Amino acid sequence: MAHQSDVLRYITLDVFTTSRYAGNPLALVLVPPGQDVSIEYMQRTAREFNYSETVFLYELGDADVRIGAEWRMRIFTVDAELSFAGHPTIGTASYVLALLSRGTSAEINALLRCNAGVIDISRKDNDIWASIPHDFHIHDTAKISRQHVLEAQPDLNDTSIRAVDVVSPVKGMTFMVTELVSLEALAAVAITGKRPSLELDAGWNEGFVGTAYYVKTAENTYRTRMIEKIFEDPATGSMSCGLATLLAIRSKSKVVELSFVQGIEMGRKSEIGVCVMLHDDLKTLKHLKLKGSAVKVMEGSIFL
Repeated sequence: MAHQSDVLRYITLDVFTTSRYAGNPLALVLVPPGQDVSIEYMQRTAREFNYSETVFLYELGDADVRIGAEWRMRIFTVDAELSFAGHPTIGTASYVLALLSRGTSAEINALLRCNAGVIDISRKDNDIWASIPHDFHIHDTAKISRQHVLEAQPDLNDTSIRAVDVVSPVKGMTFMVTELVSLEALAAVAITGKRPSLELDAGWNEGFVGTAYYVKTAENTYRTRMIEKIFEDPATGSMSCGLATLLAIRSKSKVVELSFVQGIEMGRKSEIGVCVMLHDDLKTLKHLKLKGSAVKVMEGSIFL
């Protein structure tokens, strides 16, 4: 039998949903107090789960588990570590806040520390809220054209496209966001394995680059899809944050709360909320909050 220190517990959650087998799956690996594992091990484990992201959460000792405590987490894709990602944040927050609540429904809060900074998390009326670290940037529009969209989506045509922008919610995380004219055009988006040849602004040209597509379906409500090469994501919190900030700036609204529905085409409906607050100039971001929920699906042990 393996020694206790040779085993790590894990749980999986479906995030941005209240129903199992919907939303975006997340693996959450729990690192016991006083223990650490190598980056190489974390990366291998993320590849083994083969989810869009895997989180390693450093557990606190019993004496430190309290309201307002800070928990450290690290986020990995199958290829690399990320400074921040949305659905890992909401999934991890759901676990931590449930642990702190001890079965009560009272409003509670705590802190998560990721490589992008400290995230204030809270639970209210069964919704998980996370104040997102941000370094929002809109890339030079002169370098972006509809041709970039058609490079990635040759089955679309110029008349399918309303607008195209490139945004980075934080450094190292960039999305080409394309507004389409209809849900029919959104359904025509395909996993082509092709990536547009974008020229990103200096200082912002590294890390993850994804392509996202959106259609407005009601006031402050959008349907979205996000594709990166041969992978489609059922829920992308970071993309939703970047898109929401862009839309708030374009609308010149100081405070905007938007809803995004993603994953419909995959059969994994996800519901993502974003609240954006701009500074008085209506051009720069002041506060950004991500809203969602999560449900536990599996639990088990990993052998080191």
